[in-house]
Amino acid sequence: MRPTPDGSTLDAAMQRPRRHMNVCASVPSSGVPFGIRSASAALAALWLAMWLQLETPRWAAWTVMALALPTRGQVGRKGLWRVGGTILGLGAGLAGVAGFAQDSLAMGTFVALWFALNAYVGGRLPGLASYGAALSGLTAGLIVALSATDPGSALEIALARGAEIVLGVGCVYVASALAEIAQGSPPARASAPPTVLPSAEMVTANAVRAFLVVAVAWAIWVTTAWPSGGLFVVFAGVVSVVFVTMPDGDLRARDYLWGAALGQATGLVVKYALLSSSSSFEMLAAVLFPFLLIGGIGMTDQRKVALTLGYNLSFLIALEPRNPMQYDLAASLNEAAAVFAGIAFGVLAFRVVFPYRIWRGMR
Repeated sequence: MRPTPDGSTLDAAMQRPRRHMNVCASVPSSGVPFGIRSASAALAALWLAMWLQLETPRWAAWTVMALALPTRGQVGRKGLWRVGGTILGLGAGLAGVAGFAQDSLAMGTFVALWFALNAYVGGRLPGLASYGAALSGLTAGLIVALSATDPGSALEIALARGAEIVLGVGCVYVASALAEIAQGSPPARASAPPTVLPSAEMVTANAVRAFLVVAVAWAIWVTTAWPSGGLFVVFAGVVSVVFVTMPDGDLRARDYLWGAALGQATGLVVKYALLSSSSSFEMLAAVLFPFLLIGGIGMTDQRKVALTLGYNLSFLIALEPRNPMQYDLAASLNEAAAVFAGIAFGVLAFRVVFPYRIWRGMR
């Protein structure tokens, strides 16, 4: 296995229920087989990303954990929206860097407007289409944040992220196909009930909130010159876009926050207590497997989906798997603080900015 350099990025994306219903009703009753499949596919994606020397292999593994669904059809549909949203976000991010890299105020306004636009579009679209809109906002924010100190690296970052997302989608799709072959065709799915969307007034309020959250977070980053401030901005924006199209999104965002805290703590302990810079990929996989297994199993429990998503993402961010591993505790803690603070900032905004414009679903 060839070594791979690794940068510092961050993703967030998740499945978005559009009704107040059991969002994991089609997940197998036993979570262990599903967890084993998800963890194995994530490790396969991580290995391939390292072998291909992609910039940030952890995003390939995270894509698998975000797309882990019971059937190949569901994975394929969600994967297509994820790829489509990512491509759109890559284009927007590159356009922002090309047009505003030398003007911090203009760049911050551009990023805030892009998140607001995606919050509005996502709120007006049903099902997985809204998921694609969220990925577009997230990806553009990442490109801008990660190339802030070196605008010339934006294209390289964009190409690497695109490749990692496609690789992750491919791995989870193959894993789903193999599981269906081994288990037989899945049972026929019942017709989906009519989609219920938030009102136009709520969608507009959510878009305004997203703009304000990202704009203020950007101002904090620029004022403090926080080294990891870009991640603070991106995660504040992600919370503002992703959760507003979920029933009880503010409550789910709070669960996501505590899941992220758990994932960060676990990832840091695993990295600095259980791994070493000389660890082979086999050792890395053996250490990671049980923690990824827990994340896969957690996705089968509808009550814990938001918490599990926060755990899965933050675990891989804090661990920052590389080949070889690199250890800088101060940098790791700084990044963890930015991730948690960004999510917390977004959650706080739900209670302060238009608190009565959060979609409560069918009540």
